Amino acid sequence: MPSPRVSAWLVKGWRLAALLLAALLLQRTTPLTESALTRLGLDDAKAFFPGAKRLKSGPNQTLLVQDESGNRLGRLVTTSPDADSILGYAGPSNVLVALDNQEKIVGTRILSSEDTPEHVDTLRGNAAFEKAFKDWRPTTQPTPKLEAYAGSTLTAYAITESIQKRLSGNYVSLRFPTALSLKEIQGSGFPDATSFEPNIPRLGWNLVRGPNRAHLGYVVRSSPSADEVVGYAGPSETLIAIEVDGLRLRQVKLRTTYDTAEYVSRIQEQEPDPQGRTFFKDLTKWTTREWAEFDFRKGELDTVSGATLTSYGIAKGLQTRFADDAHGGHRSKQDAQQRLRTAALWCFLVGALLMTFTPLHGRPVVRTVWQILLVGGLGLWLGQLLSLSLFAGWARHGIPWSQAPALLILGGIALLVPWGSRRQAYCHQICPHGAAQELLGGLKRLHLAVPARWHAWLSKLPAIALAGAFLAALVWPRWNIGHVEPFDAWILGIGVAIPLTLAVVGLLASVVVPQAYCKYGCPTGALFKFVRSANQAETWGRRDTWAAVVLALGSVVAFFPRADFAAEETPEASARQAVTELHGAAFGTTWTVKVRGSDVDAQILKRELEAEINRVEFSLSHWRESSATTDFNRLESTQAFGITQELADTVEFALKLSAASGGMYDITIAPLTSLWGYGPAGKLPDPTPAQLQAALAKVGWSKLKLDKENLTLSKSHEGLHLDLGSVLQGLAADRAAKILRAQGQHEFLIEVGGEILAAGSWRVGIEDPFNPRVMLQTVLLTDRALSTSGLYRAKRLAAGKPVSHILSPKTGRPVEPTLEMVVVTHESCFQADGWSTSLMAVGFEEAKRIAQREKLDVMLVTPDKKVWRSGK
Repeated sequence: MPSPRVSAWLVKGWRLAALLLAALLLQRTTPLTESALTRLGLDDAKAFFPGAKRLKSGPNQTLLVQDESGNRLGRLVTTSPDADSILGYAGPSNVLVALDNQEKIVGTRILSSEDTPEHVDTLRGNAAFEKAFKDWRPTTQPTPKLEAYAGSTLTAYAITESIQKRLSGNYVSLRFPTALSLKEIQGSGFPDATSFEPNIPRLGWNLVRGPNRAHLGYVVRSSPSADEVVGYAGPSETLIAIEVDGLRLRQVKLRTTYDTAEYVSRIQEQEPDPQGRTFFKDLTKWTTREWAEFDFRKGELDTVSGATLTSYGIAKGLQTRFADDAHGGHRSKQDAQQRLRTAALWCFLVGALLMTFTPLHGRPVVRTVWQILLVGGLGLWLGQLLSLSLFAGWARHGIPWSQAPALLILGGIALLVPWGSRRQAYCHQICPHGAAQELLGGLKRLHLAVPARWHAWLSKLPAIALAGAFLAALVWPRWNIGHVEPFDAWILGIGVAIPLTLAVVGLLASVVVPQAYCKYGCPTGALFKFVRSANQAETWGRRDTWAAVVLALGSVVAFFPRADFAAEETPEASARQAVTELHGAAFGTTWTVKVRGSDVDAQILKRELEAEINRVEFSLSHWRESSATTDFNRLESTQAFGITQELADTVEFALKLSAASGGMYDITIAPLTSLWGYGPAGKLPDPTPAQLQAALAKVGWSKLKLDKENLTLSKSHEGLHLDLGSVLQGLAADRAAKILRAQGQHEFLIEVGGEILAAGSWRVGIEDPFNPRVMLQTVLLTDRALSTSGLYRAKRLAAGKPVSHILSPKTGRPVEPTLEMVVVTHESCFQADGWSTSLMAVGFEEAKRIAQREKLDVMLVTPDKKVWRSGK
């Protein structure tokens, strides 16, 4: 038999081992984020690692590839979502990257892309492109040298940058690699320049010197800040000459561009107006500070007619360039604040140790002051509270040694001090929530005595909550374990309802029952009590037995076969993982279809989808000369016009939207859309009041009569025209889904011009209307459609101001924006498409009323960034 001292150390060692085992079980059950990784199978791994037999979830959204013996061969990662902000010509690409155990790239494959299909297709399977990445170690080596790829250079650059960002956390822009020359500076507003040098610390700024090294001013490149700002078909780089004061712009000059040559030439060859102004001259009206805060929605900038998006992209590049400079100063302030917060946390750690190991904790005044500091400083200001969710996060995703050393030491103190010294340092001397309870419980005359029997049972609740939360986290790894504790309320405030409720109830209870939550509710406190030594002759107790039982149950859960954590080589798994991606063009935009499953004949499926989507466009769009809609529009008569069942159903739903919106949604608005330059005739001069009045006479949904029984449509004004553009892309998506289901496909994602329809579960992104380069949020779309409508992509100017593409059929003018974006999810993409436009037209308050009345699933975003959601 071991001596009592040895036995005590064995028991204490077991308790630390129990914590380690719990962490390993949590790490094993860490789920993969819903992404392309969740759809990868062994066939994907074998393309890079022929000996692959098993895939296992790894840290940082990685799939670990193992051989038959469980030895690691390498890992698989995808560039999305980390690098989704890096755009090629038209959008980001998601690339699968295989790395060996030395972190060298074994191979790559383009999984999906929102870039221009022809550019992506040039690179798919291109042996030279794939070979360029072989043996590259992105974490320590510069980017490989890329050749020109038949017009797909920008896509190739974007993919390379995405790989570097995903694996190293940062990237060097490859878009505009040419170094600045003195000749360029002389031609950019400083003809007397004799030299230039980097203006440290302002990255990208060059100080220009003249004769006798006189300071003439600065030249700034918009790259790399503006490299992700796409005009019509790609980014542009400008040279910006700035006066000596660093504020006033002297000249702006286009240096290099990937945009469409025709639109670029329109800007460069623009004739000055009578005042001698040109687009580039206008850009110098604002200072660098004004550009940093420039609001394009105010319409102060006149873009170039016929090259609106290209000129907007150039101006947006300036705004991005100087906004980055301004944010750099902001980041410096943030860094200083962070250093102050870190120093304060270290002070609290030192103070906690003093309060734990010295007689200071027994002095009432000192203790009260310390508790006030804990509540106000460590709690409300720093928000540094230990919790189960924090420990579980470290177990699942790794310990942040370099990012948060002080917080790690706080966790170490909380666990090791009671383990080694029997003193509850965290619960008694550090926890802000405990300090708040002690302060609130200061009025002893309000205290209630808890009967001993009740106390005995209630005191078991924290341990039960700890065991339950641990097992629940293993069974449901995506569940937020923070919901069983009040501590998130200190960090996140009123936005977390459950923790806030627990916090308020616990604090109120402590007024009458001292330390009520600590005694009868805190699972984190139970964790610290588990490791705490009772005395020097520590023996095995009931807590150890129950801990062993809970860990045994947890091991069963963690090692039970689960599809989330490992993929075995089975035909069913491979069929479920494979994804076929098809692309096409229609409605003046593009469409994409992704199909899960290996039983897909891509060639036949694409042909049928293309035929059906084109049929919808050519039979119903007023842009097509052959469509029934165009035939009806040409009819200068009030007589009944024979129509198809499909057109009748489409018009019937559109009339329903008109009635629901009080006429703000109107499919007879075609005369107005044409007048404002959105029709087949293209851009026209700004309409005059007389033109608007003439067009309004031909508009009005009540002037349209539908006879569904006889399949006829008539108009009470000969000049009335239909415009079904607000629903046709959604209708095409529904029709494409019908084709796919007829082919036996049940898991697919359809996107037609931004309208999305999902069969099965797919994660999709909703663009941020205030920064379209990033996602406002991602949602898991399951057997539903999603449609967005917004003002943030206005492509028309009126009186020099950007205006909405949504027009009021009552005034004939673009709607006044009370909404920035509408998102509608619905079983039908056709209906989601129509409702999103209808709600956009009526404005925020009326949109809320309609959404509630019609039981629509809607998200509304206002220009002041207010978000309102309704649910069915």
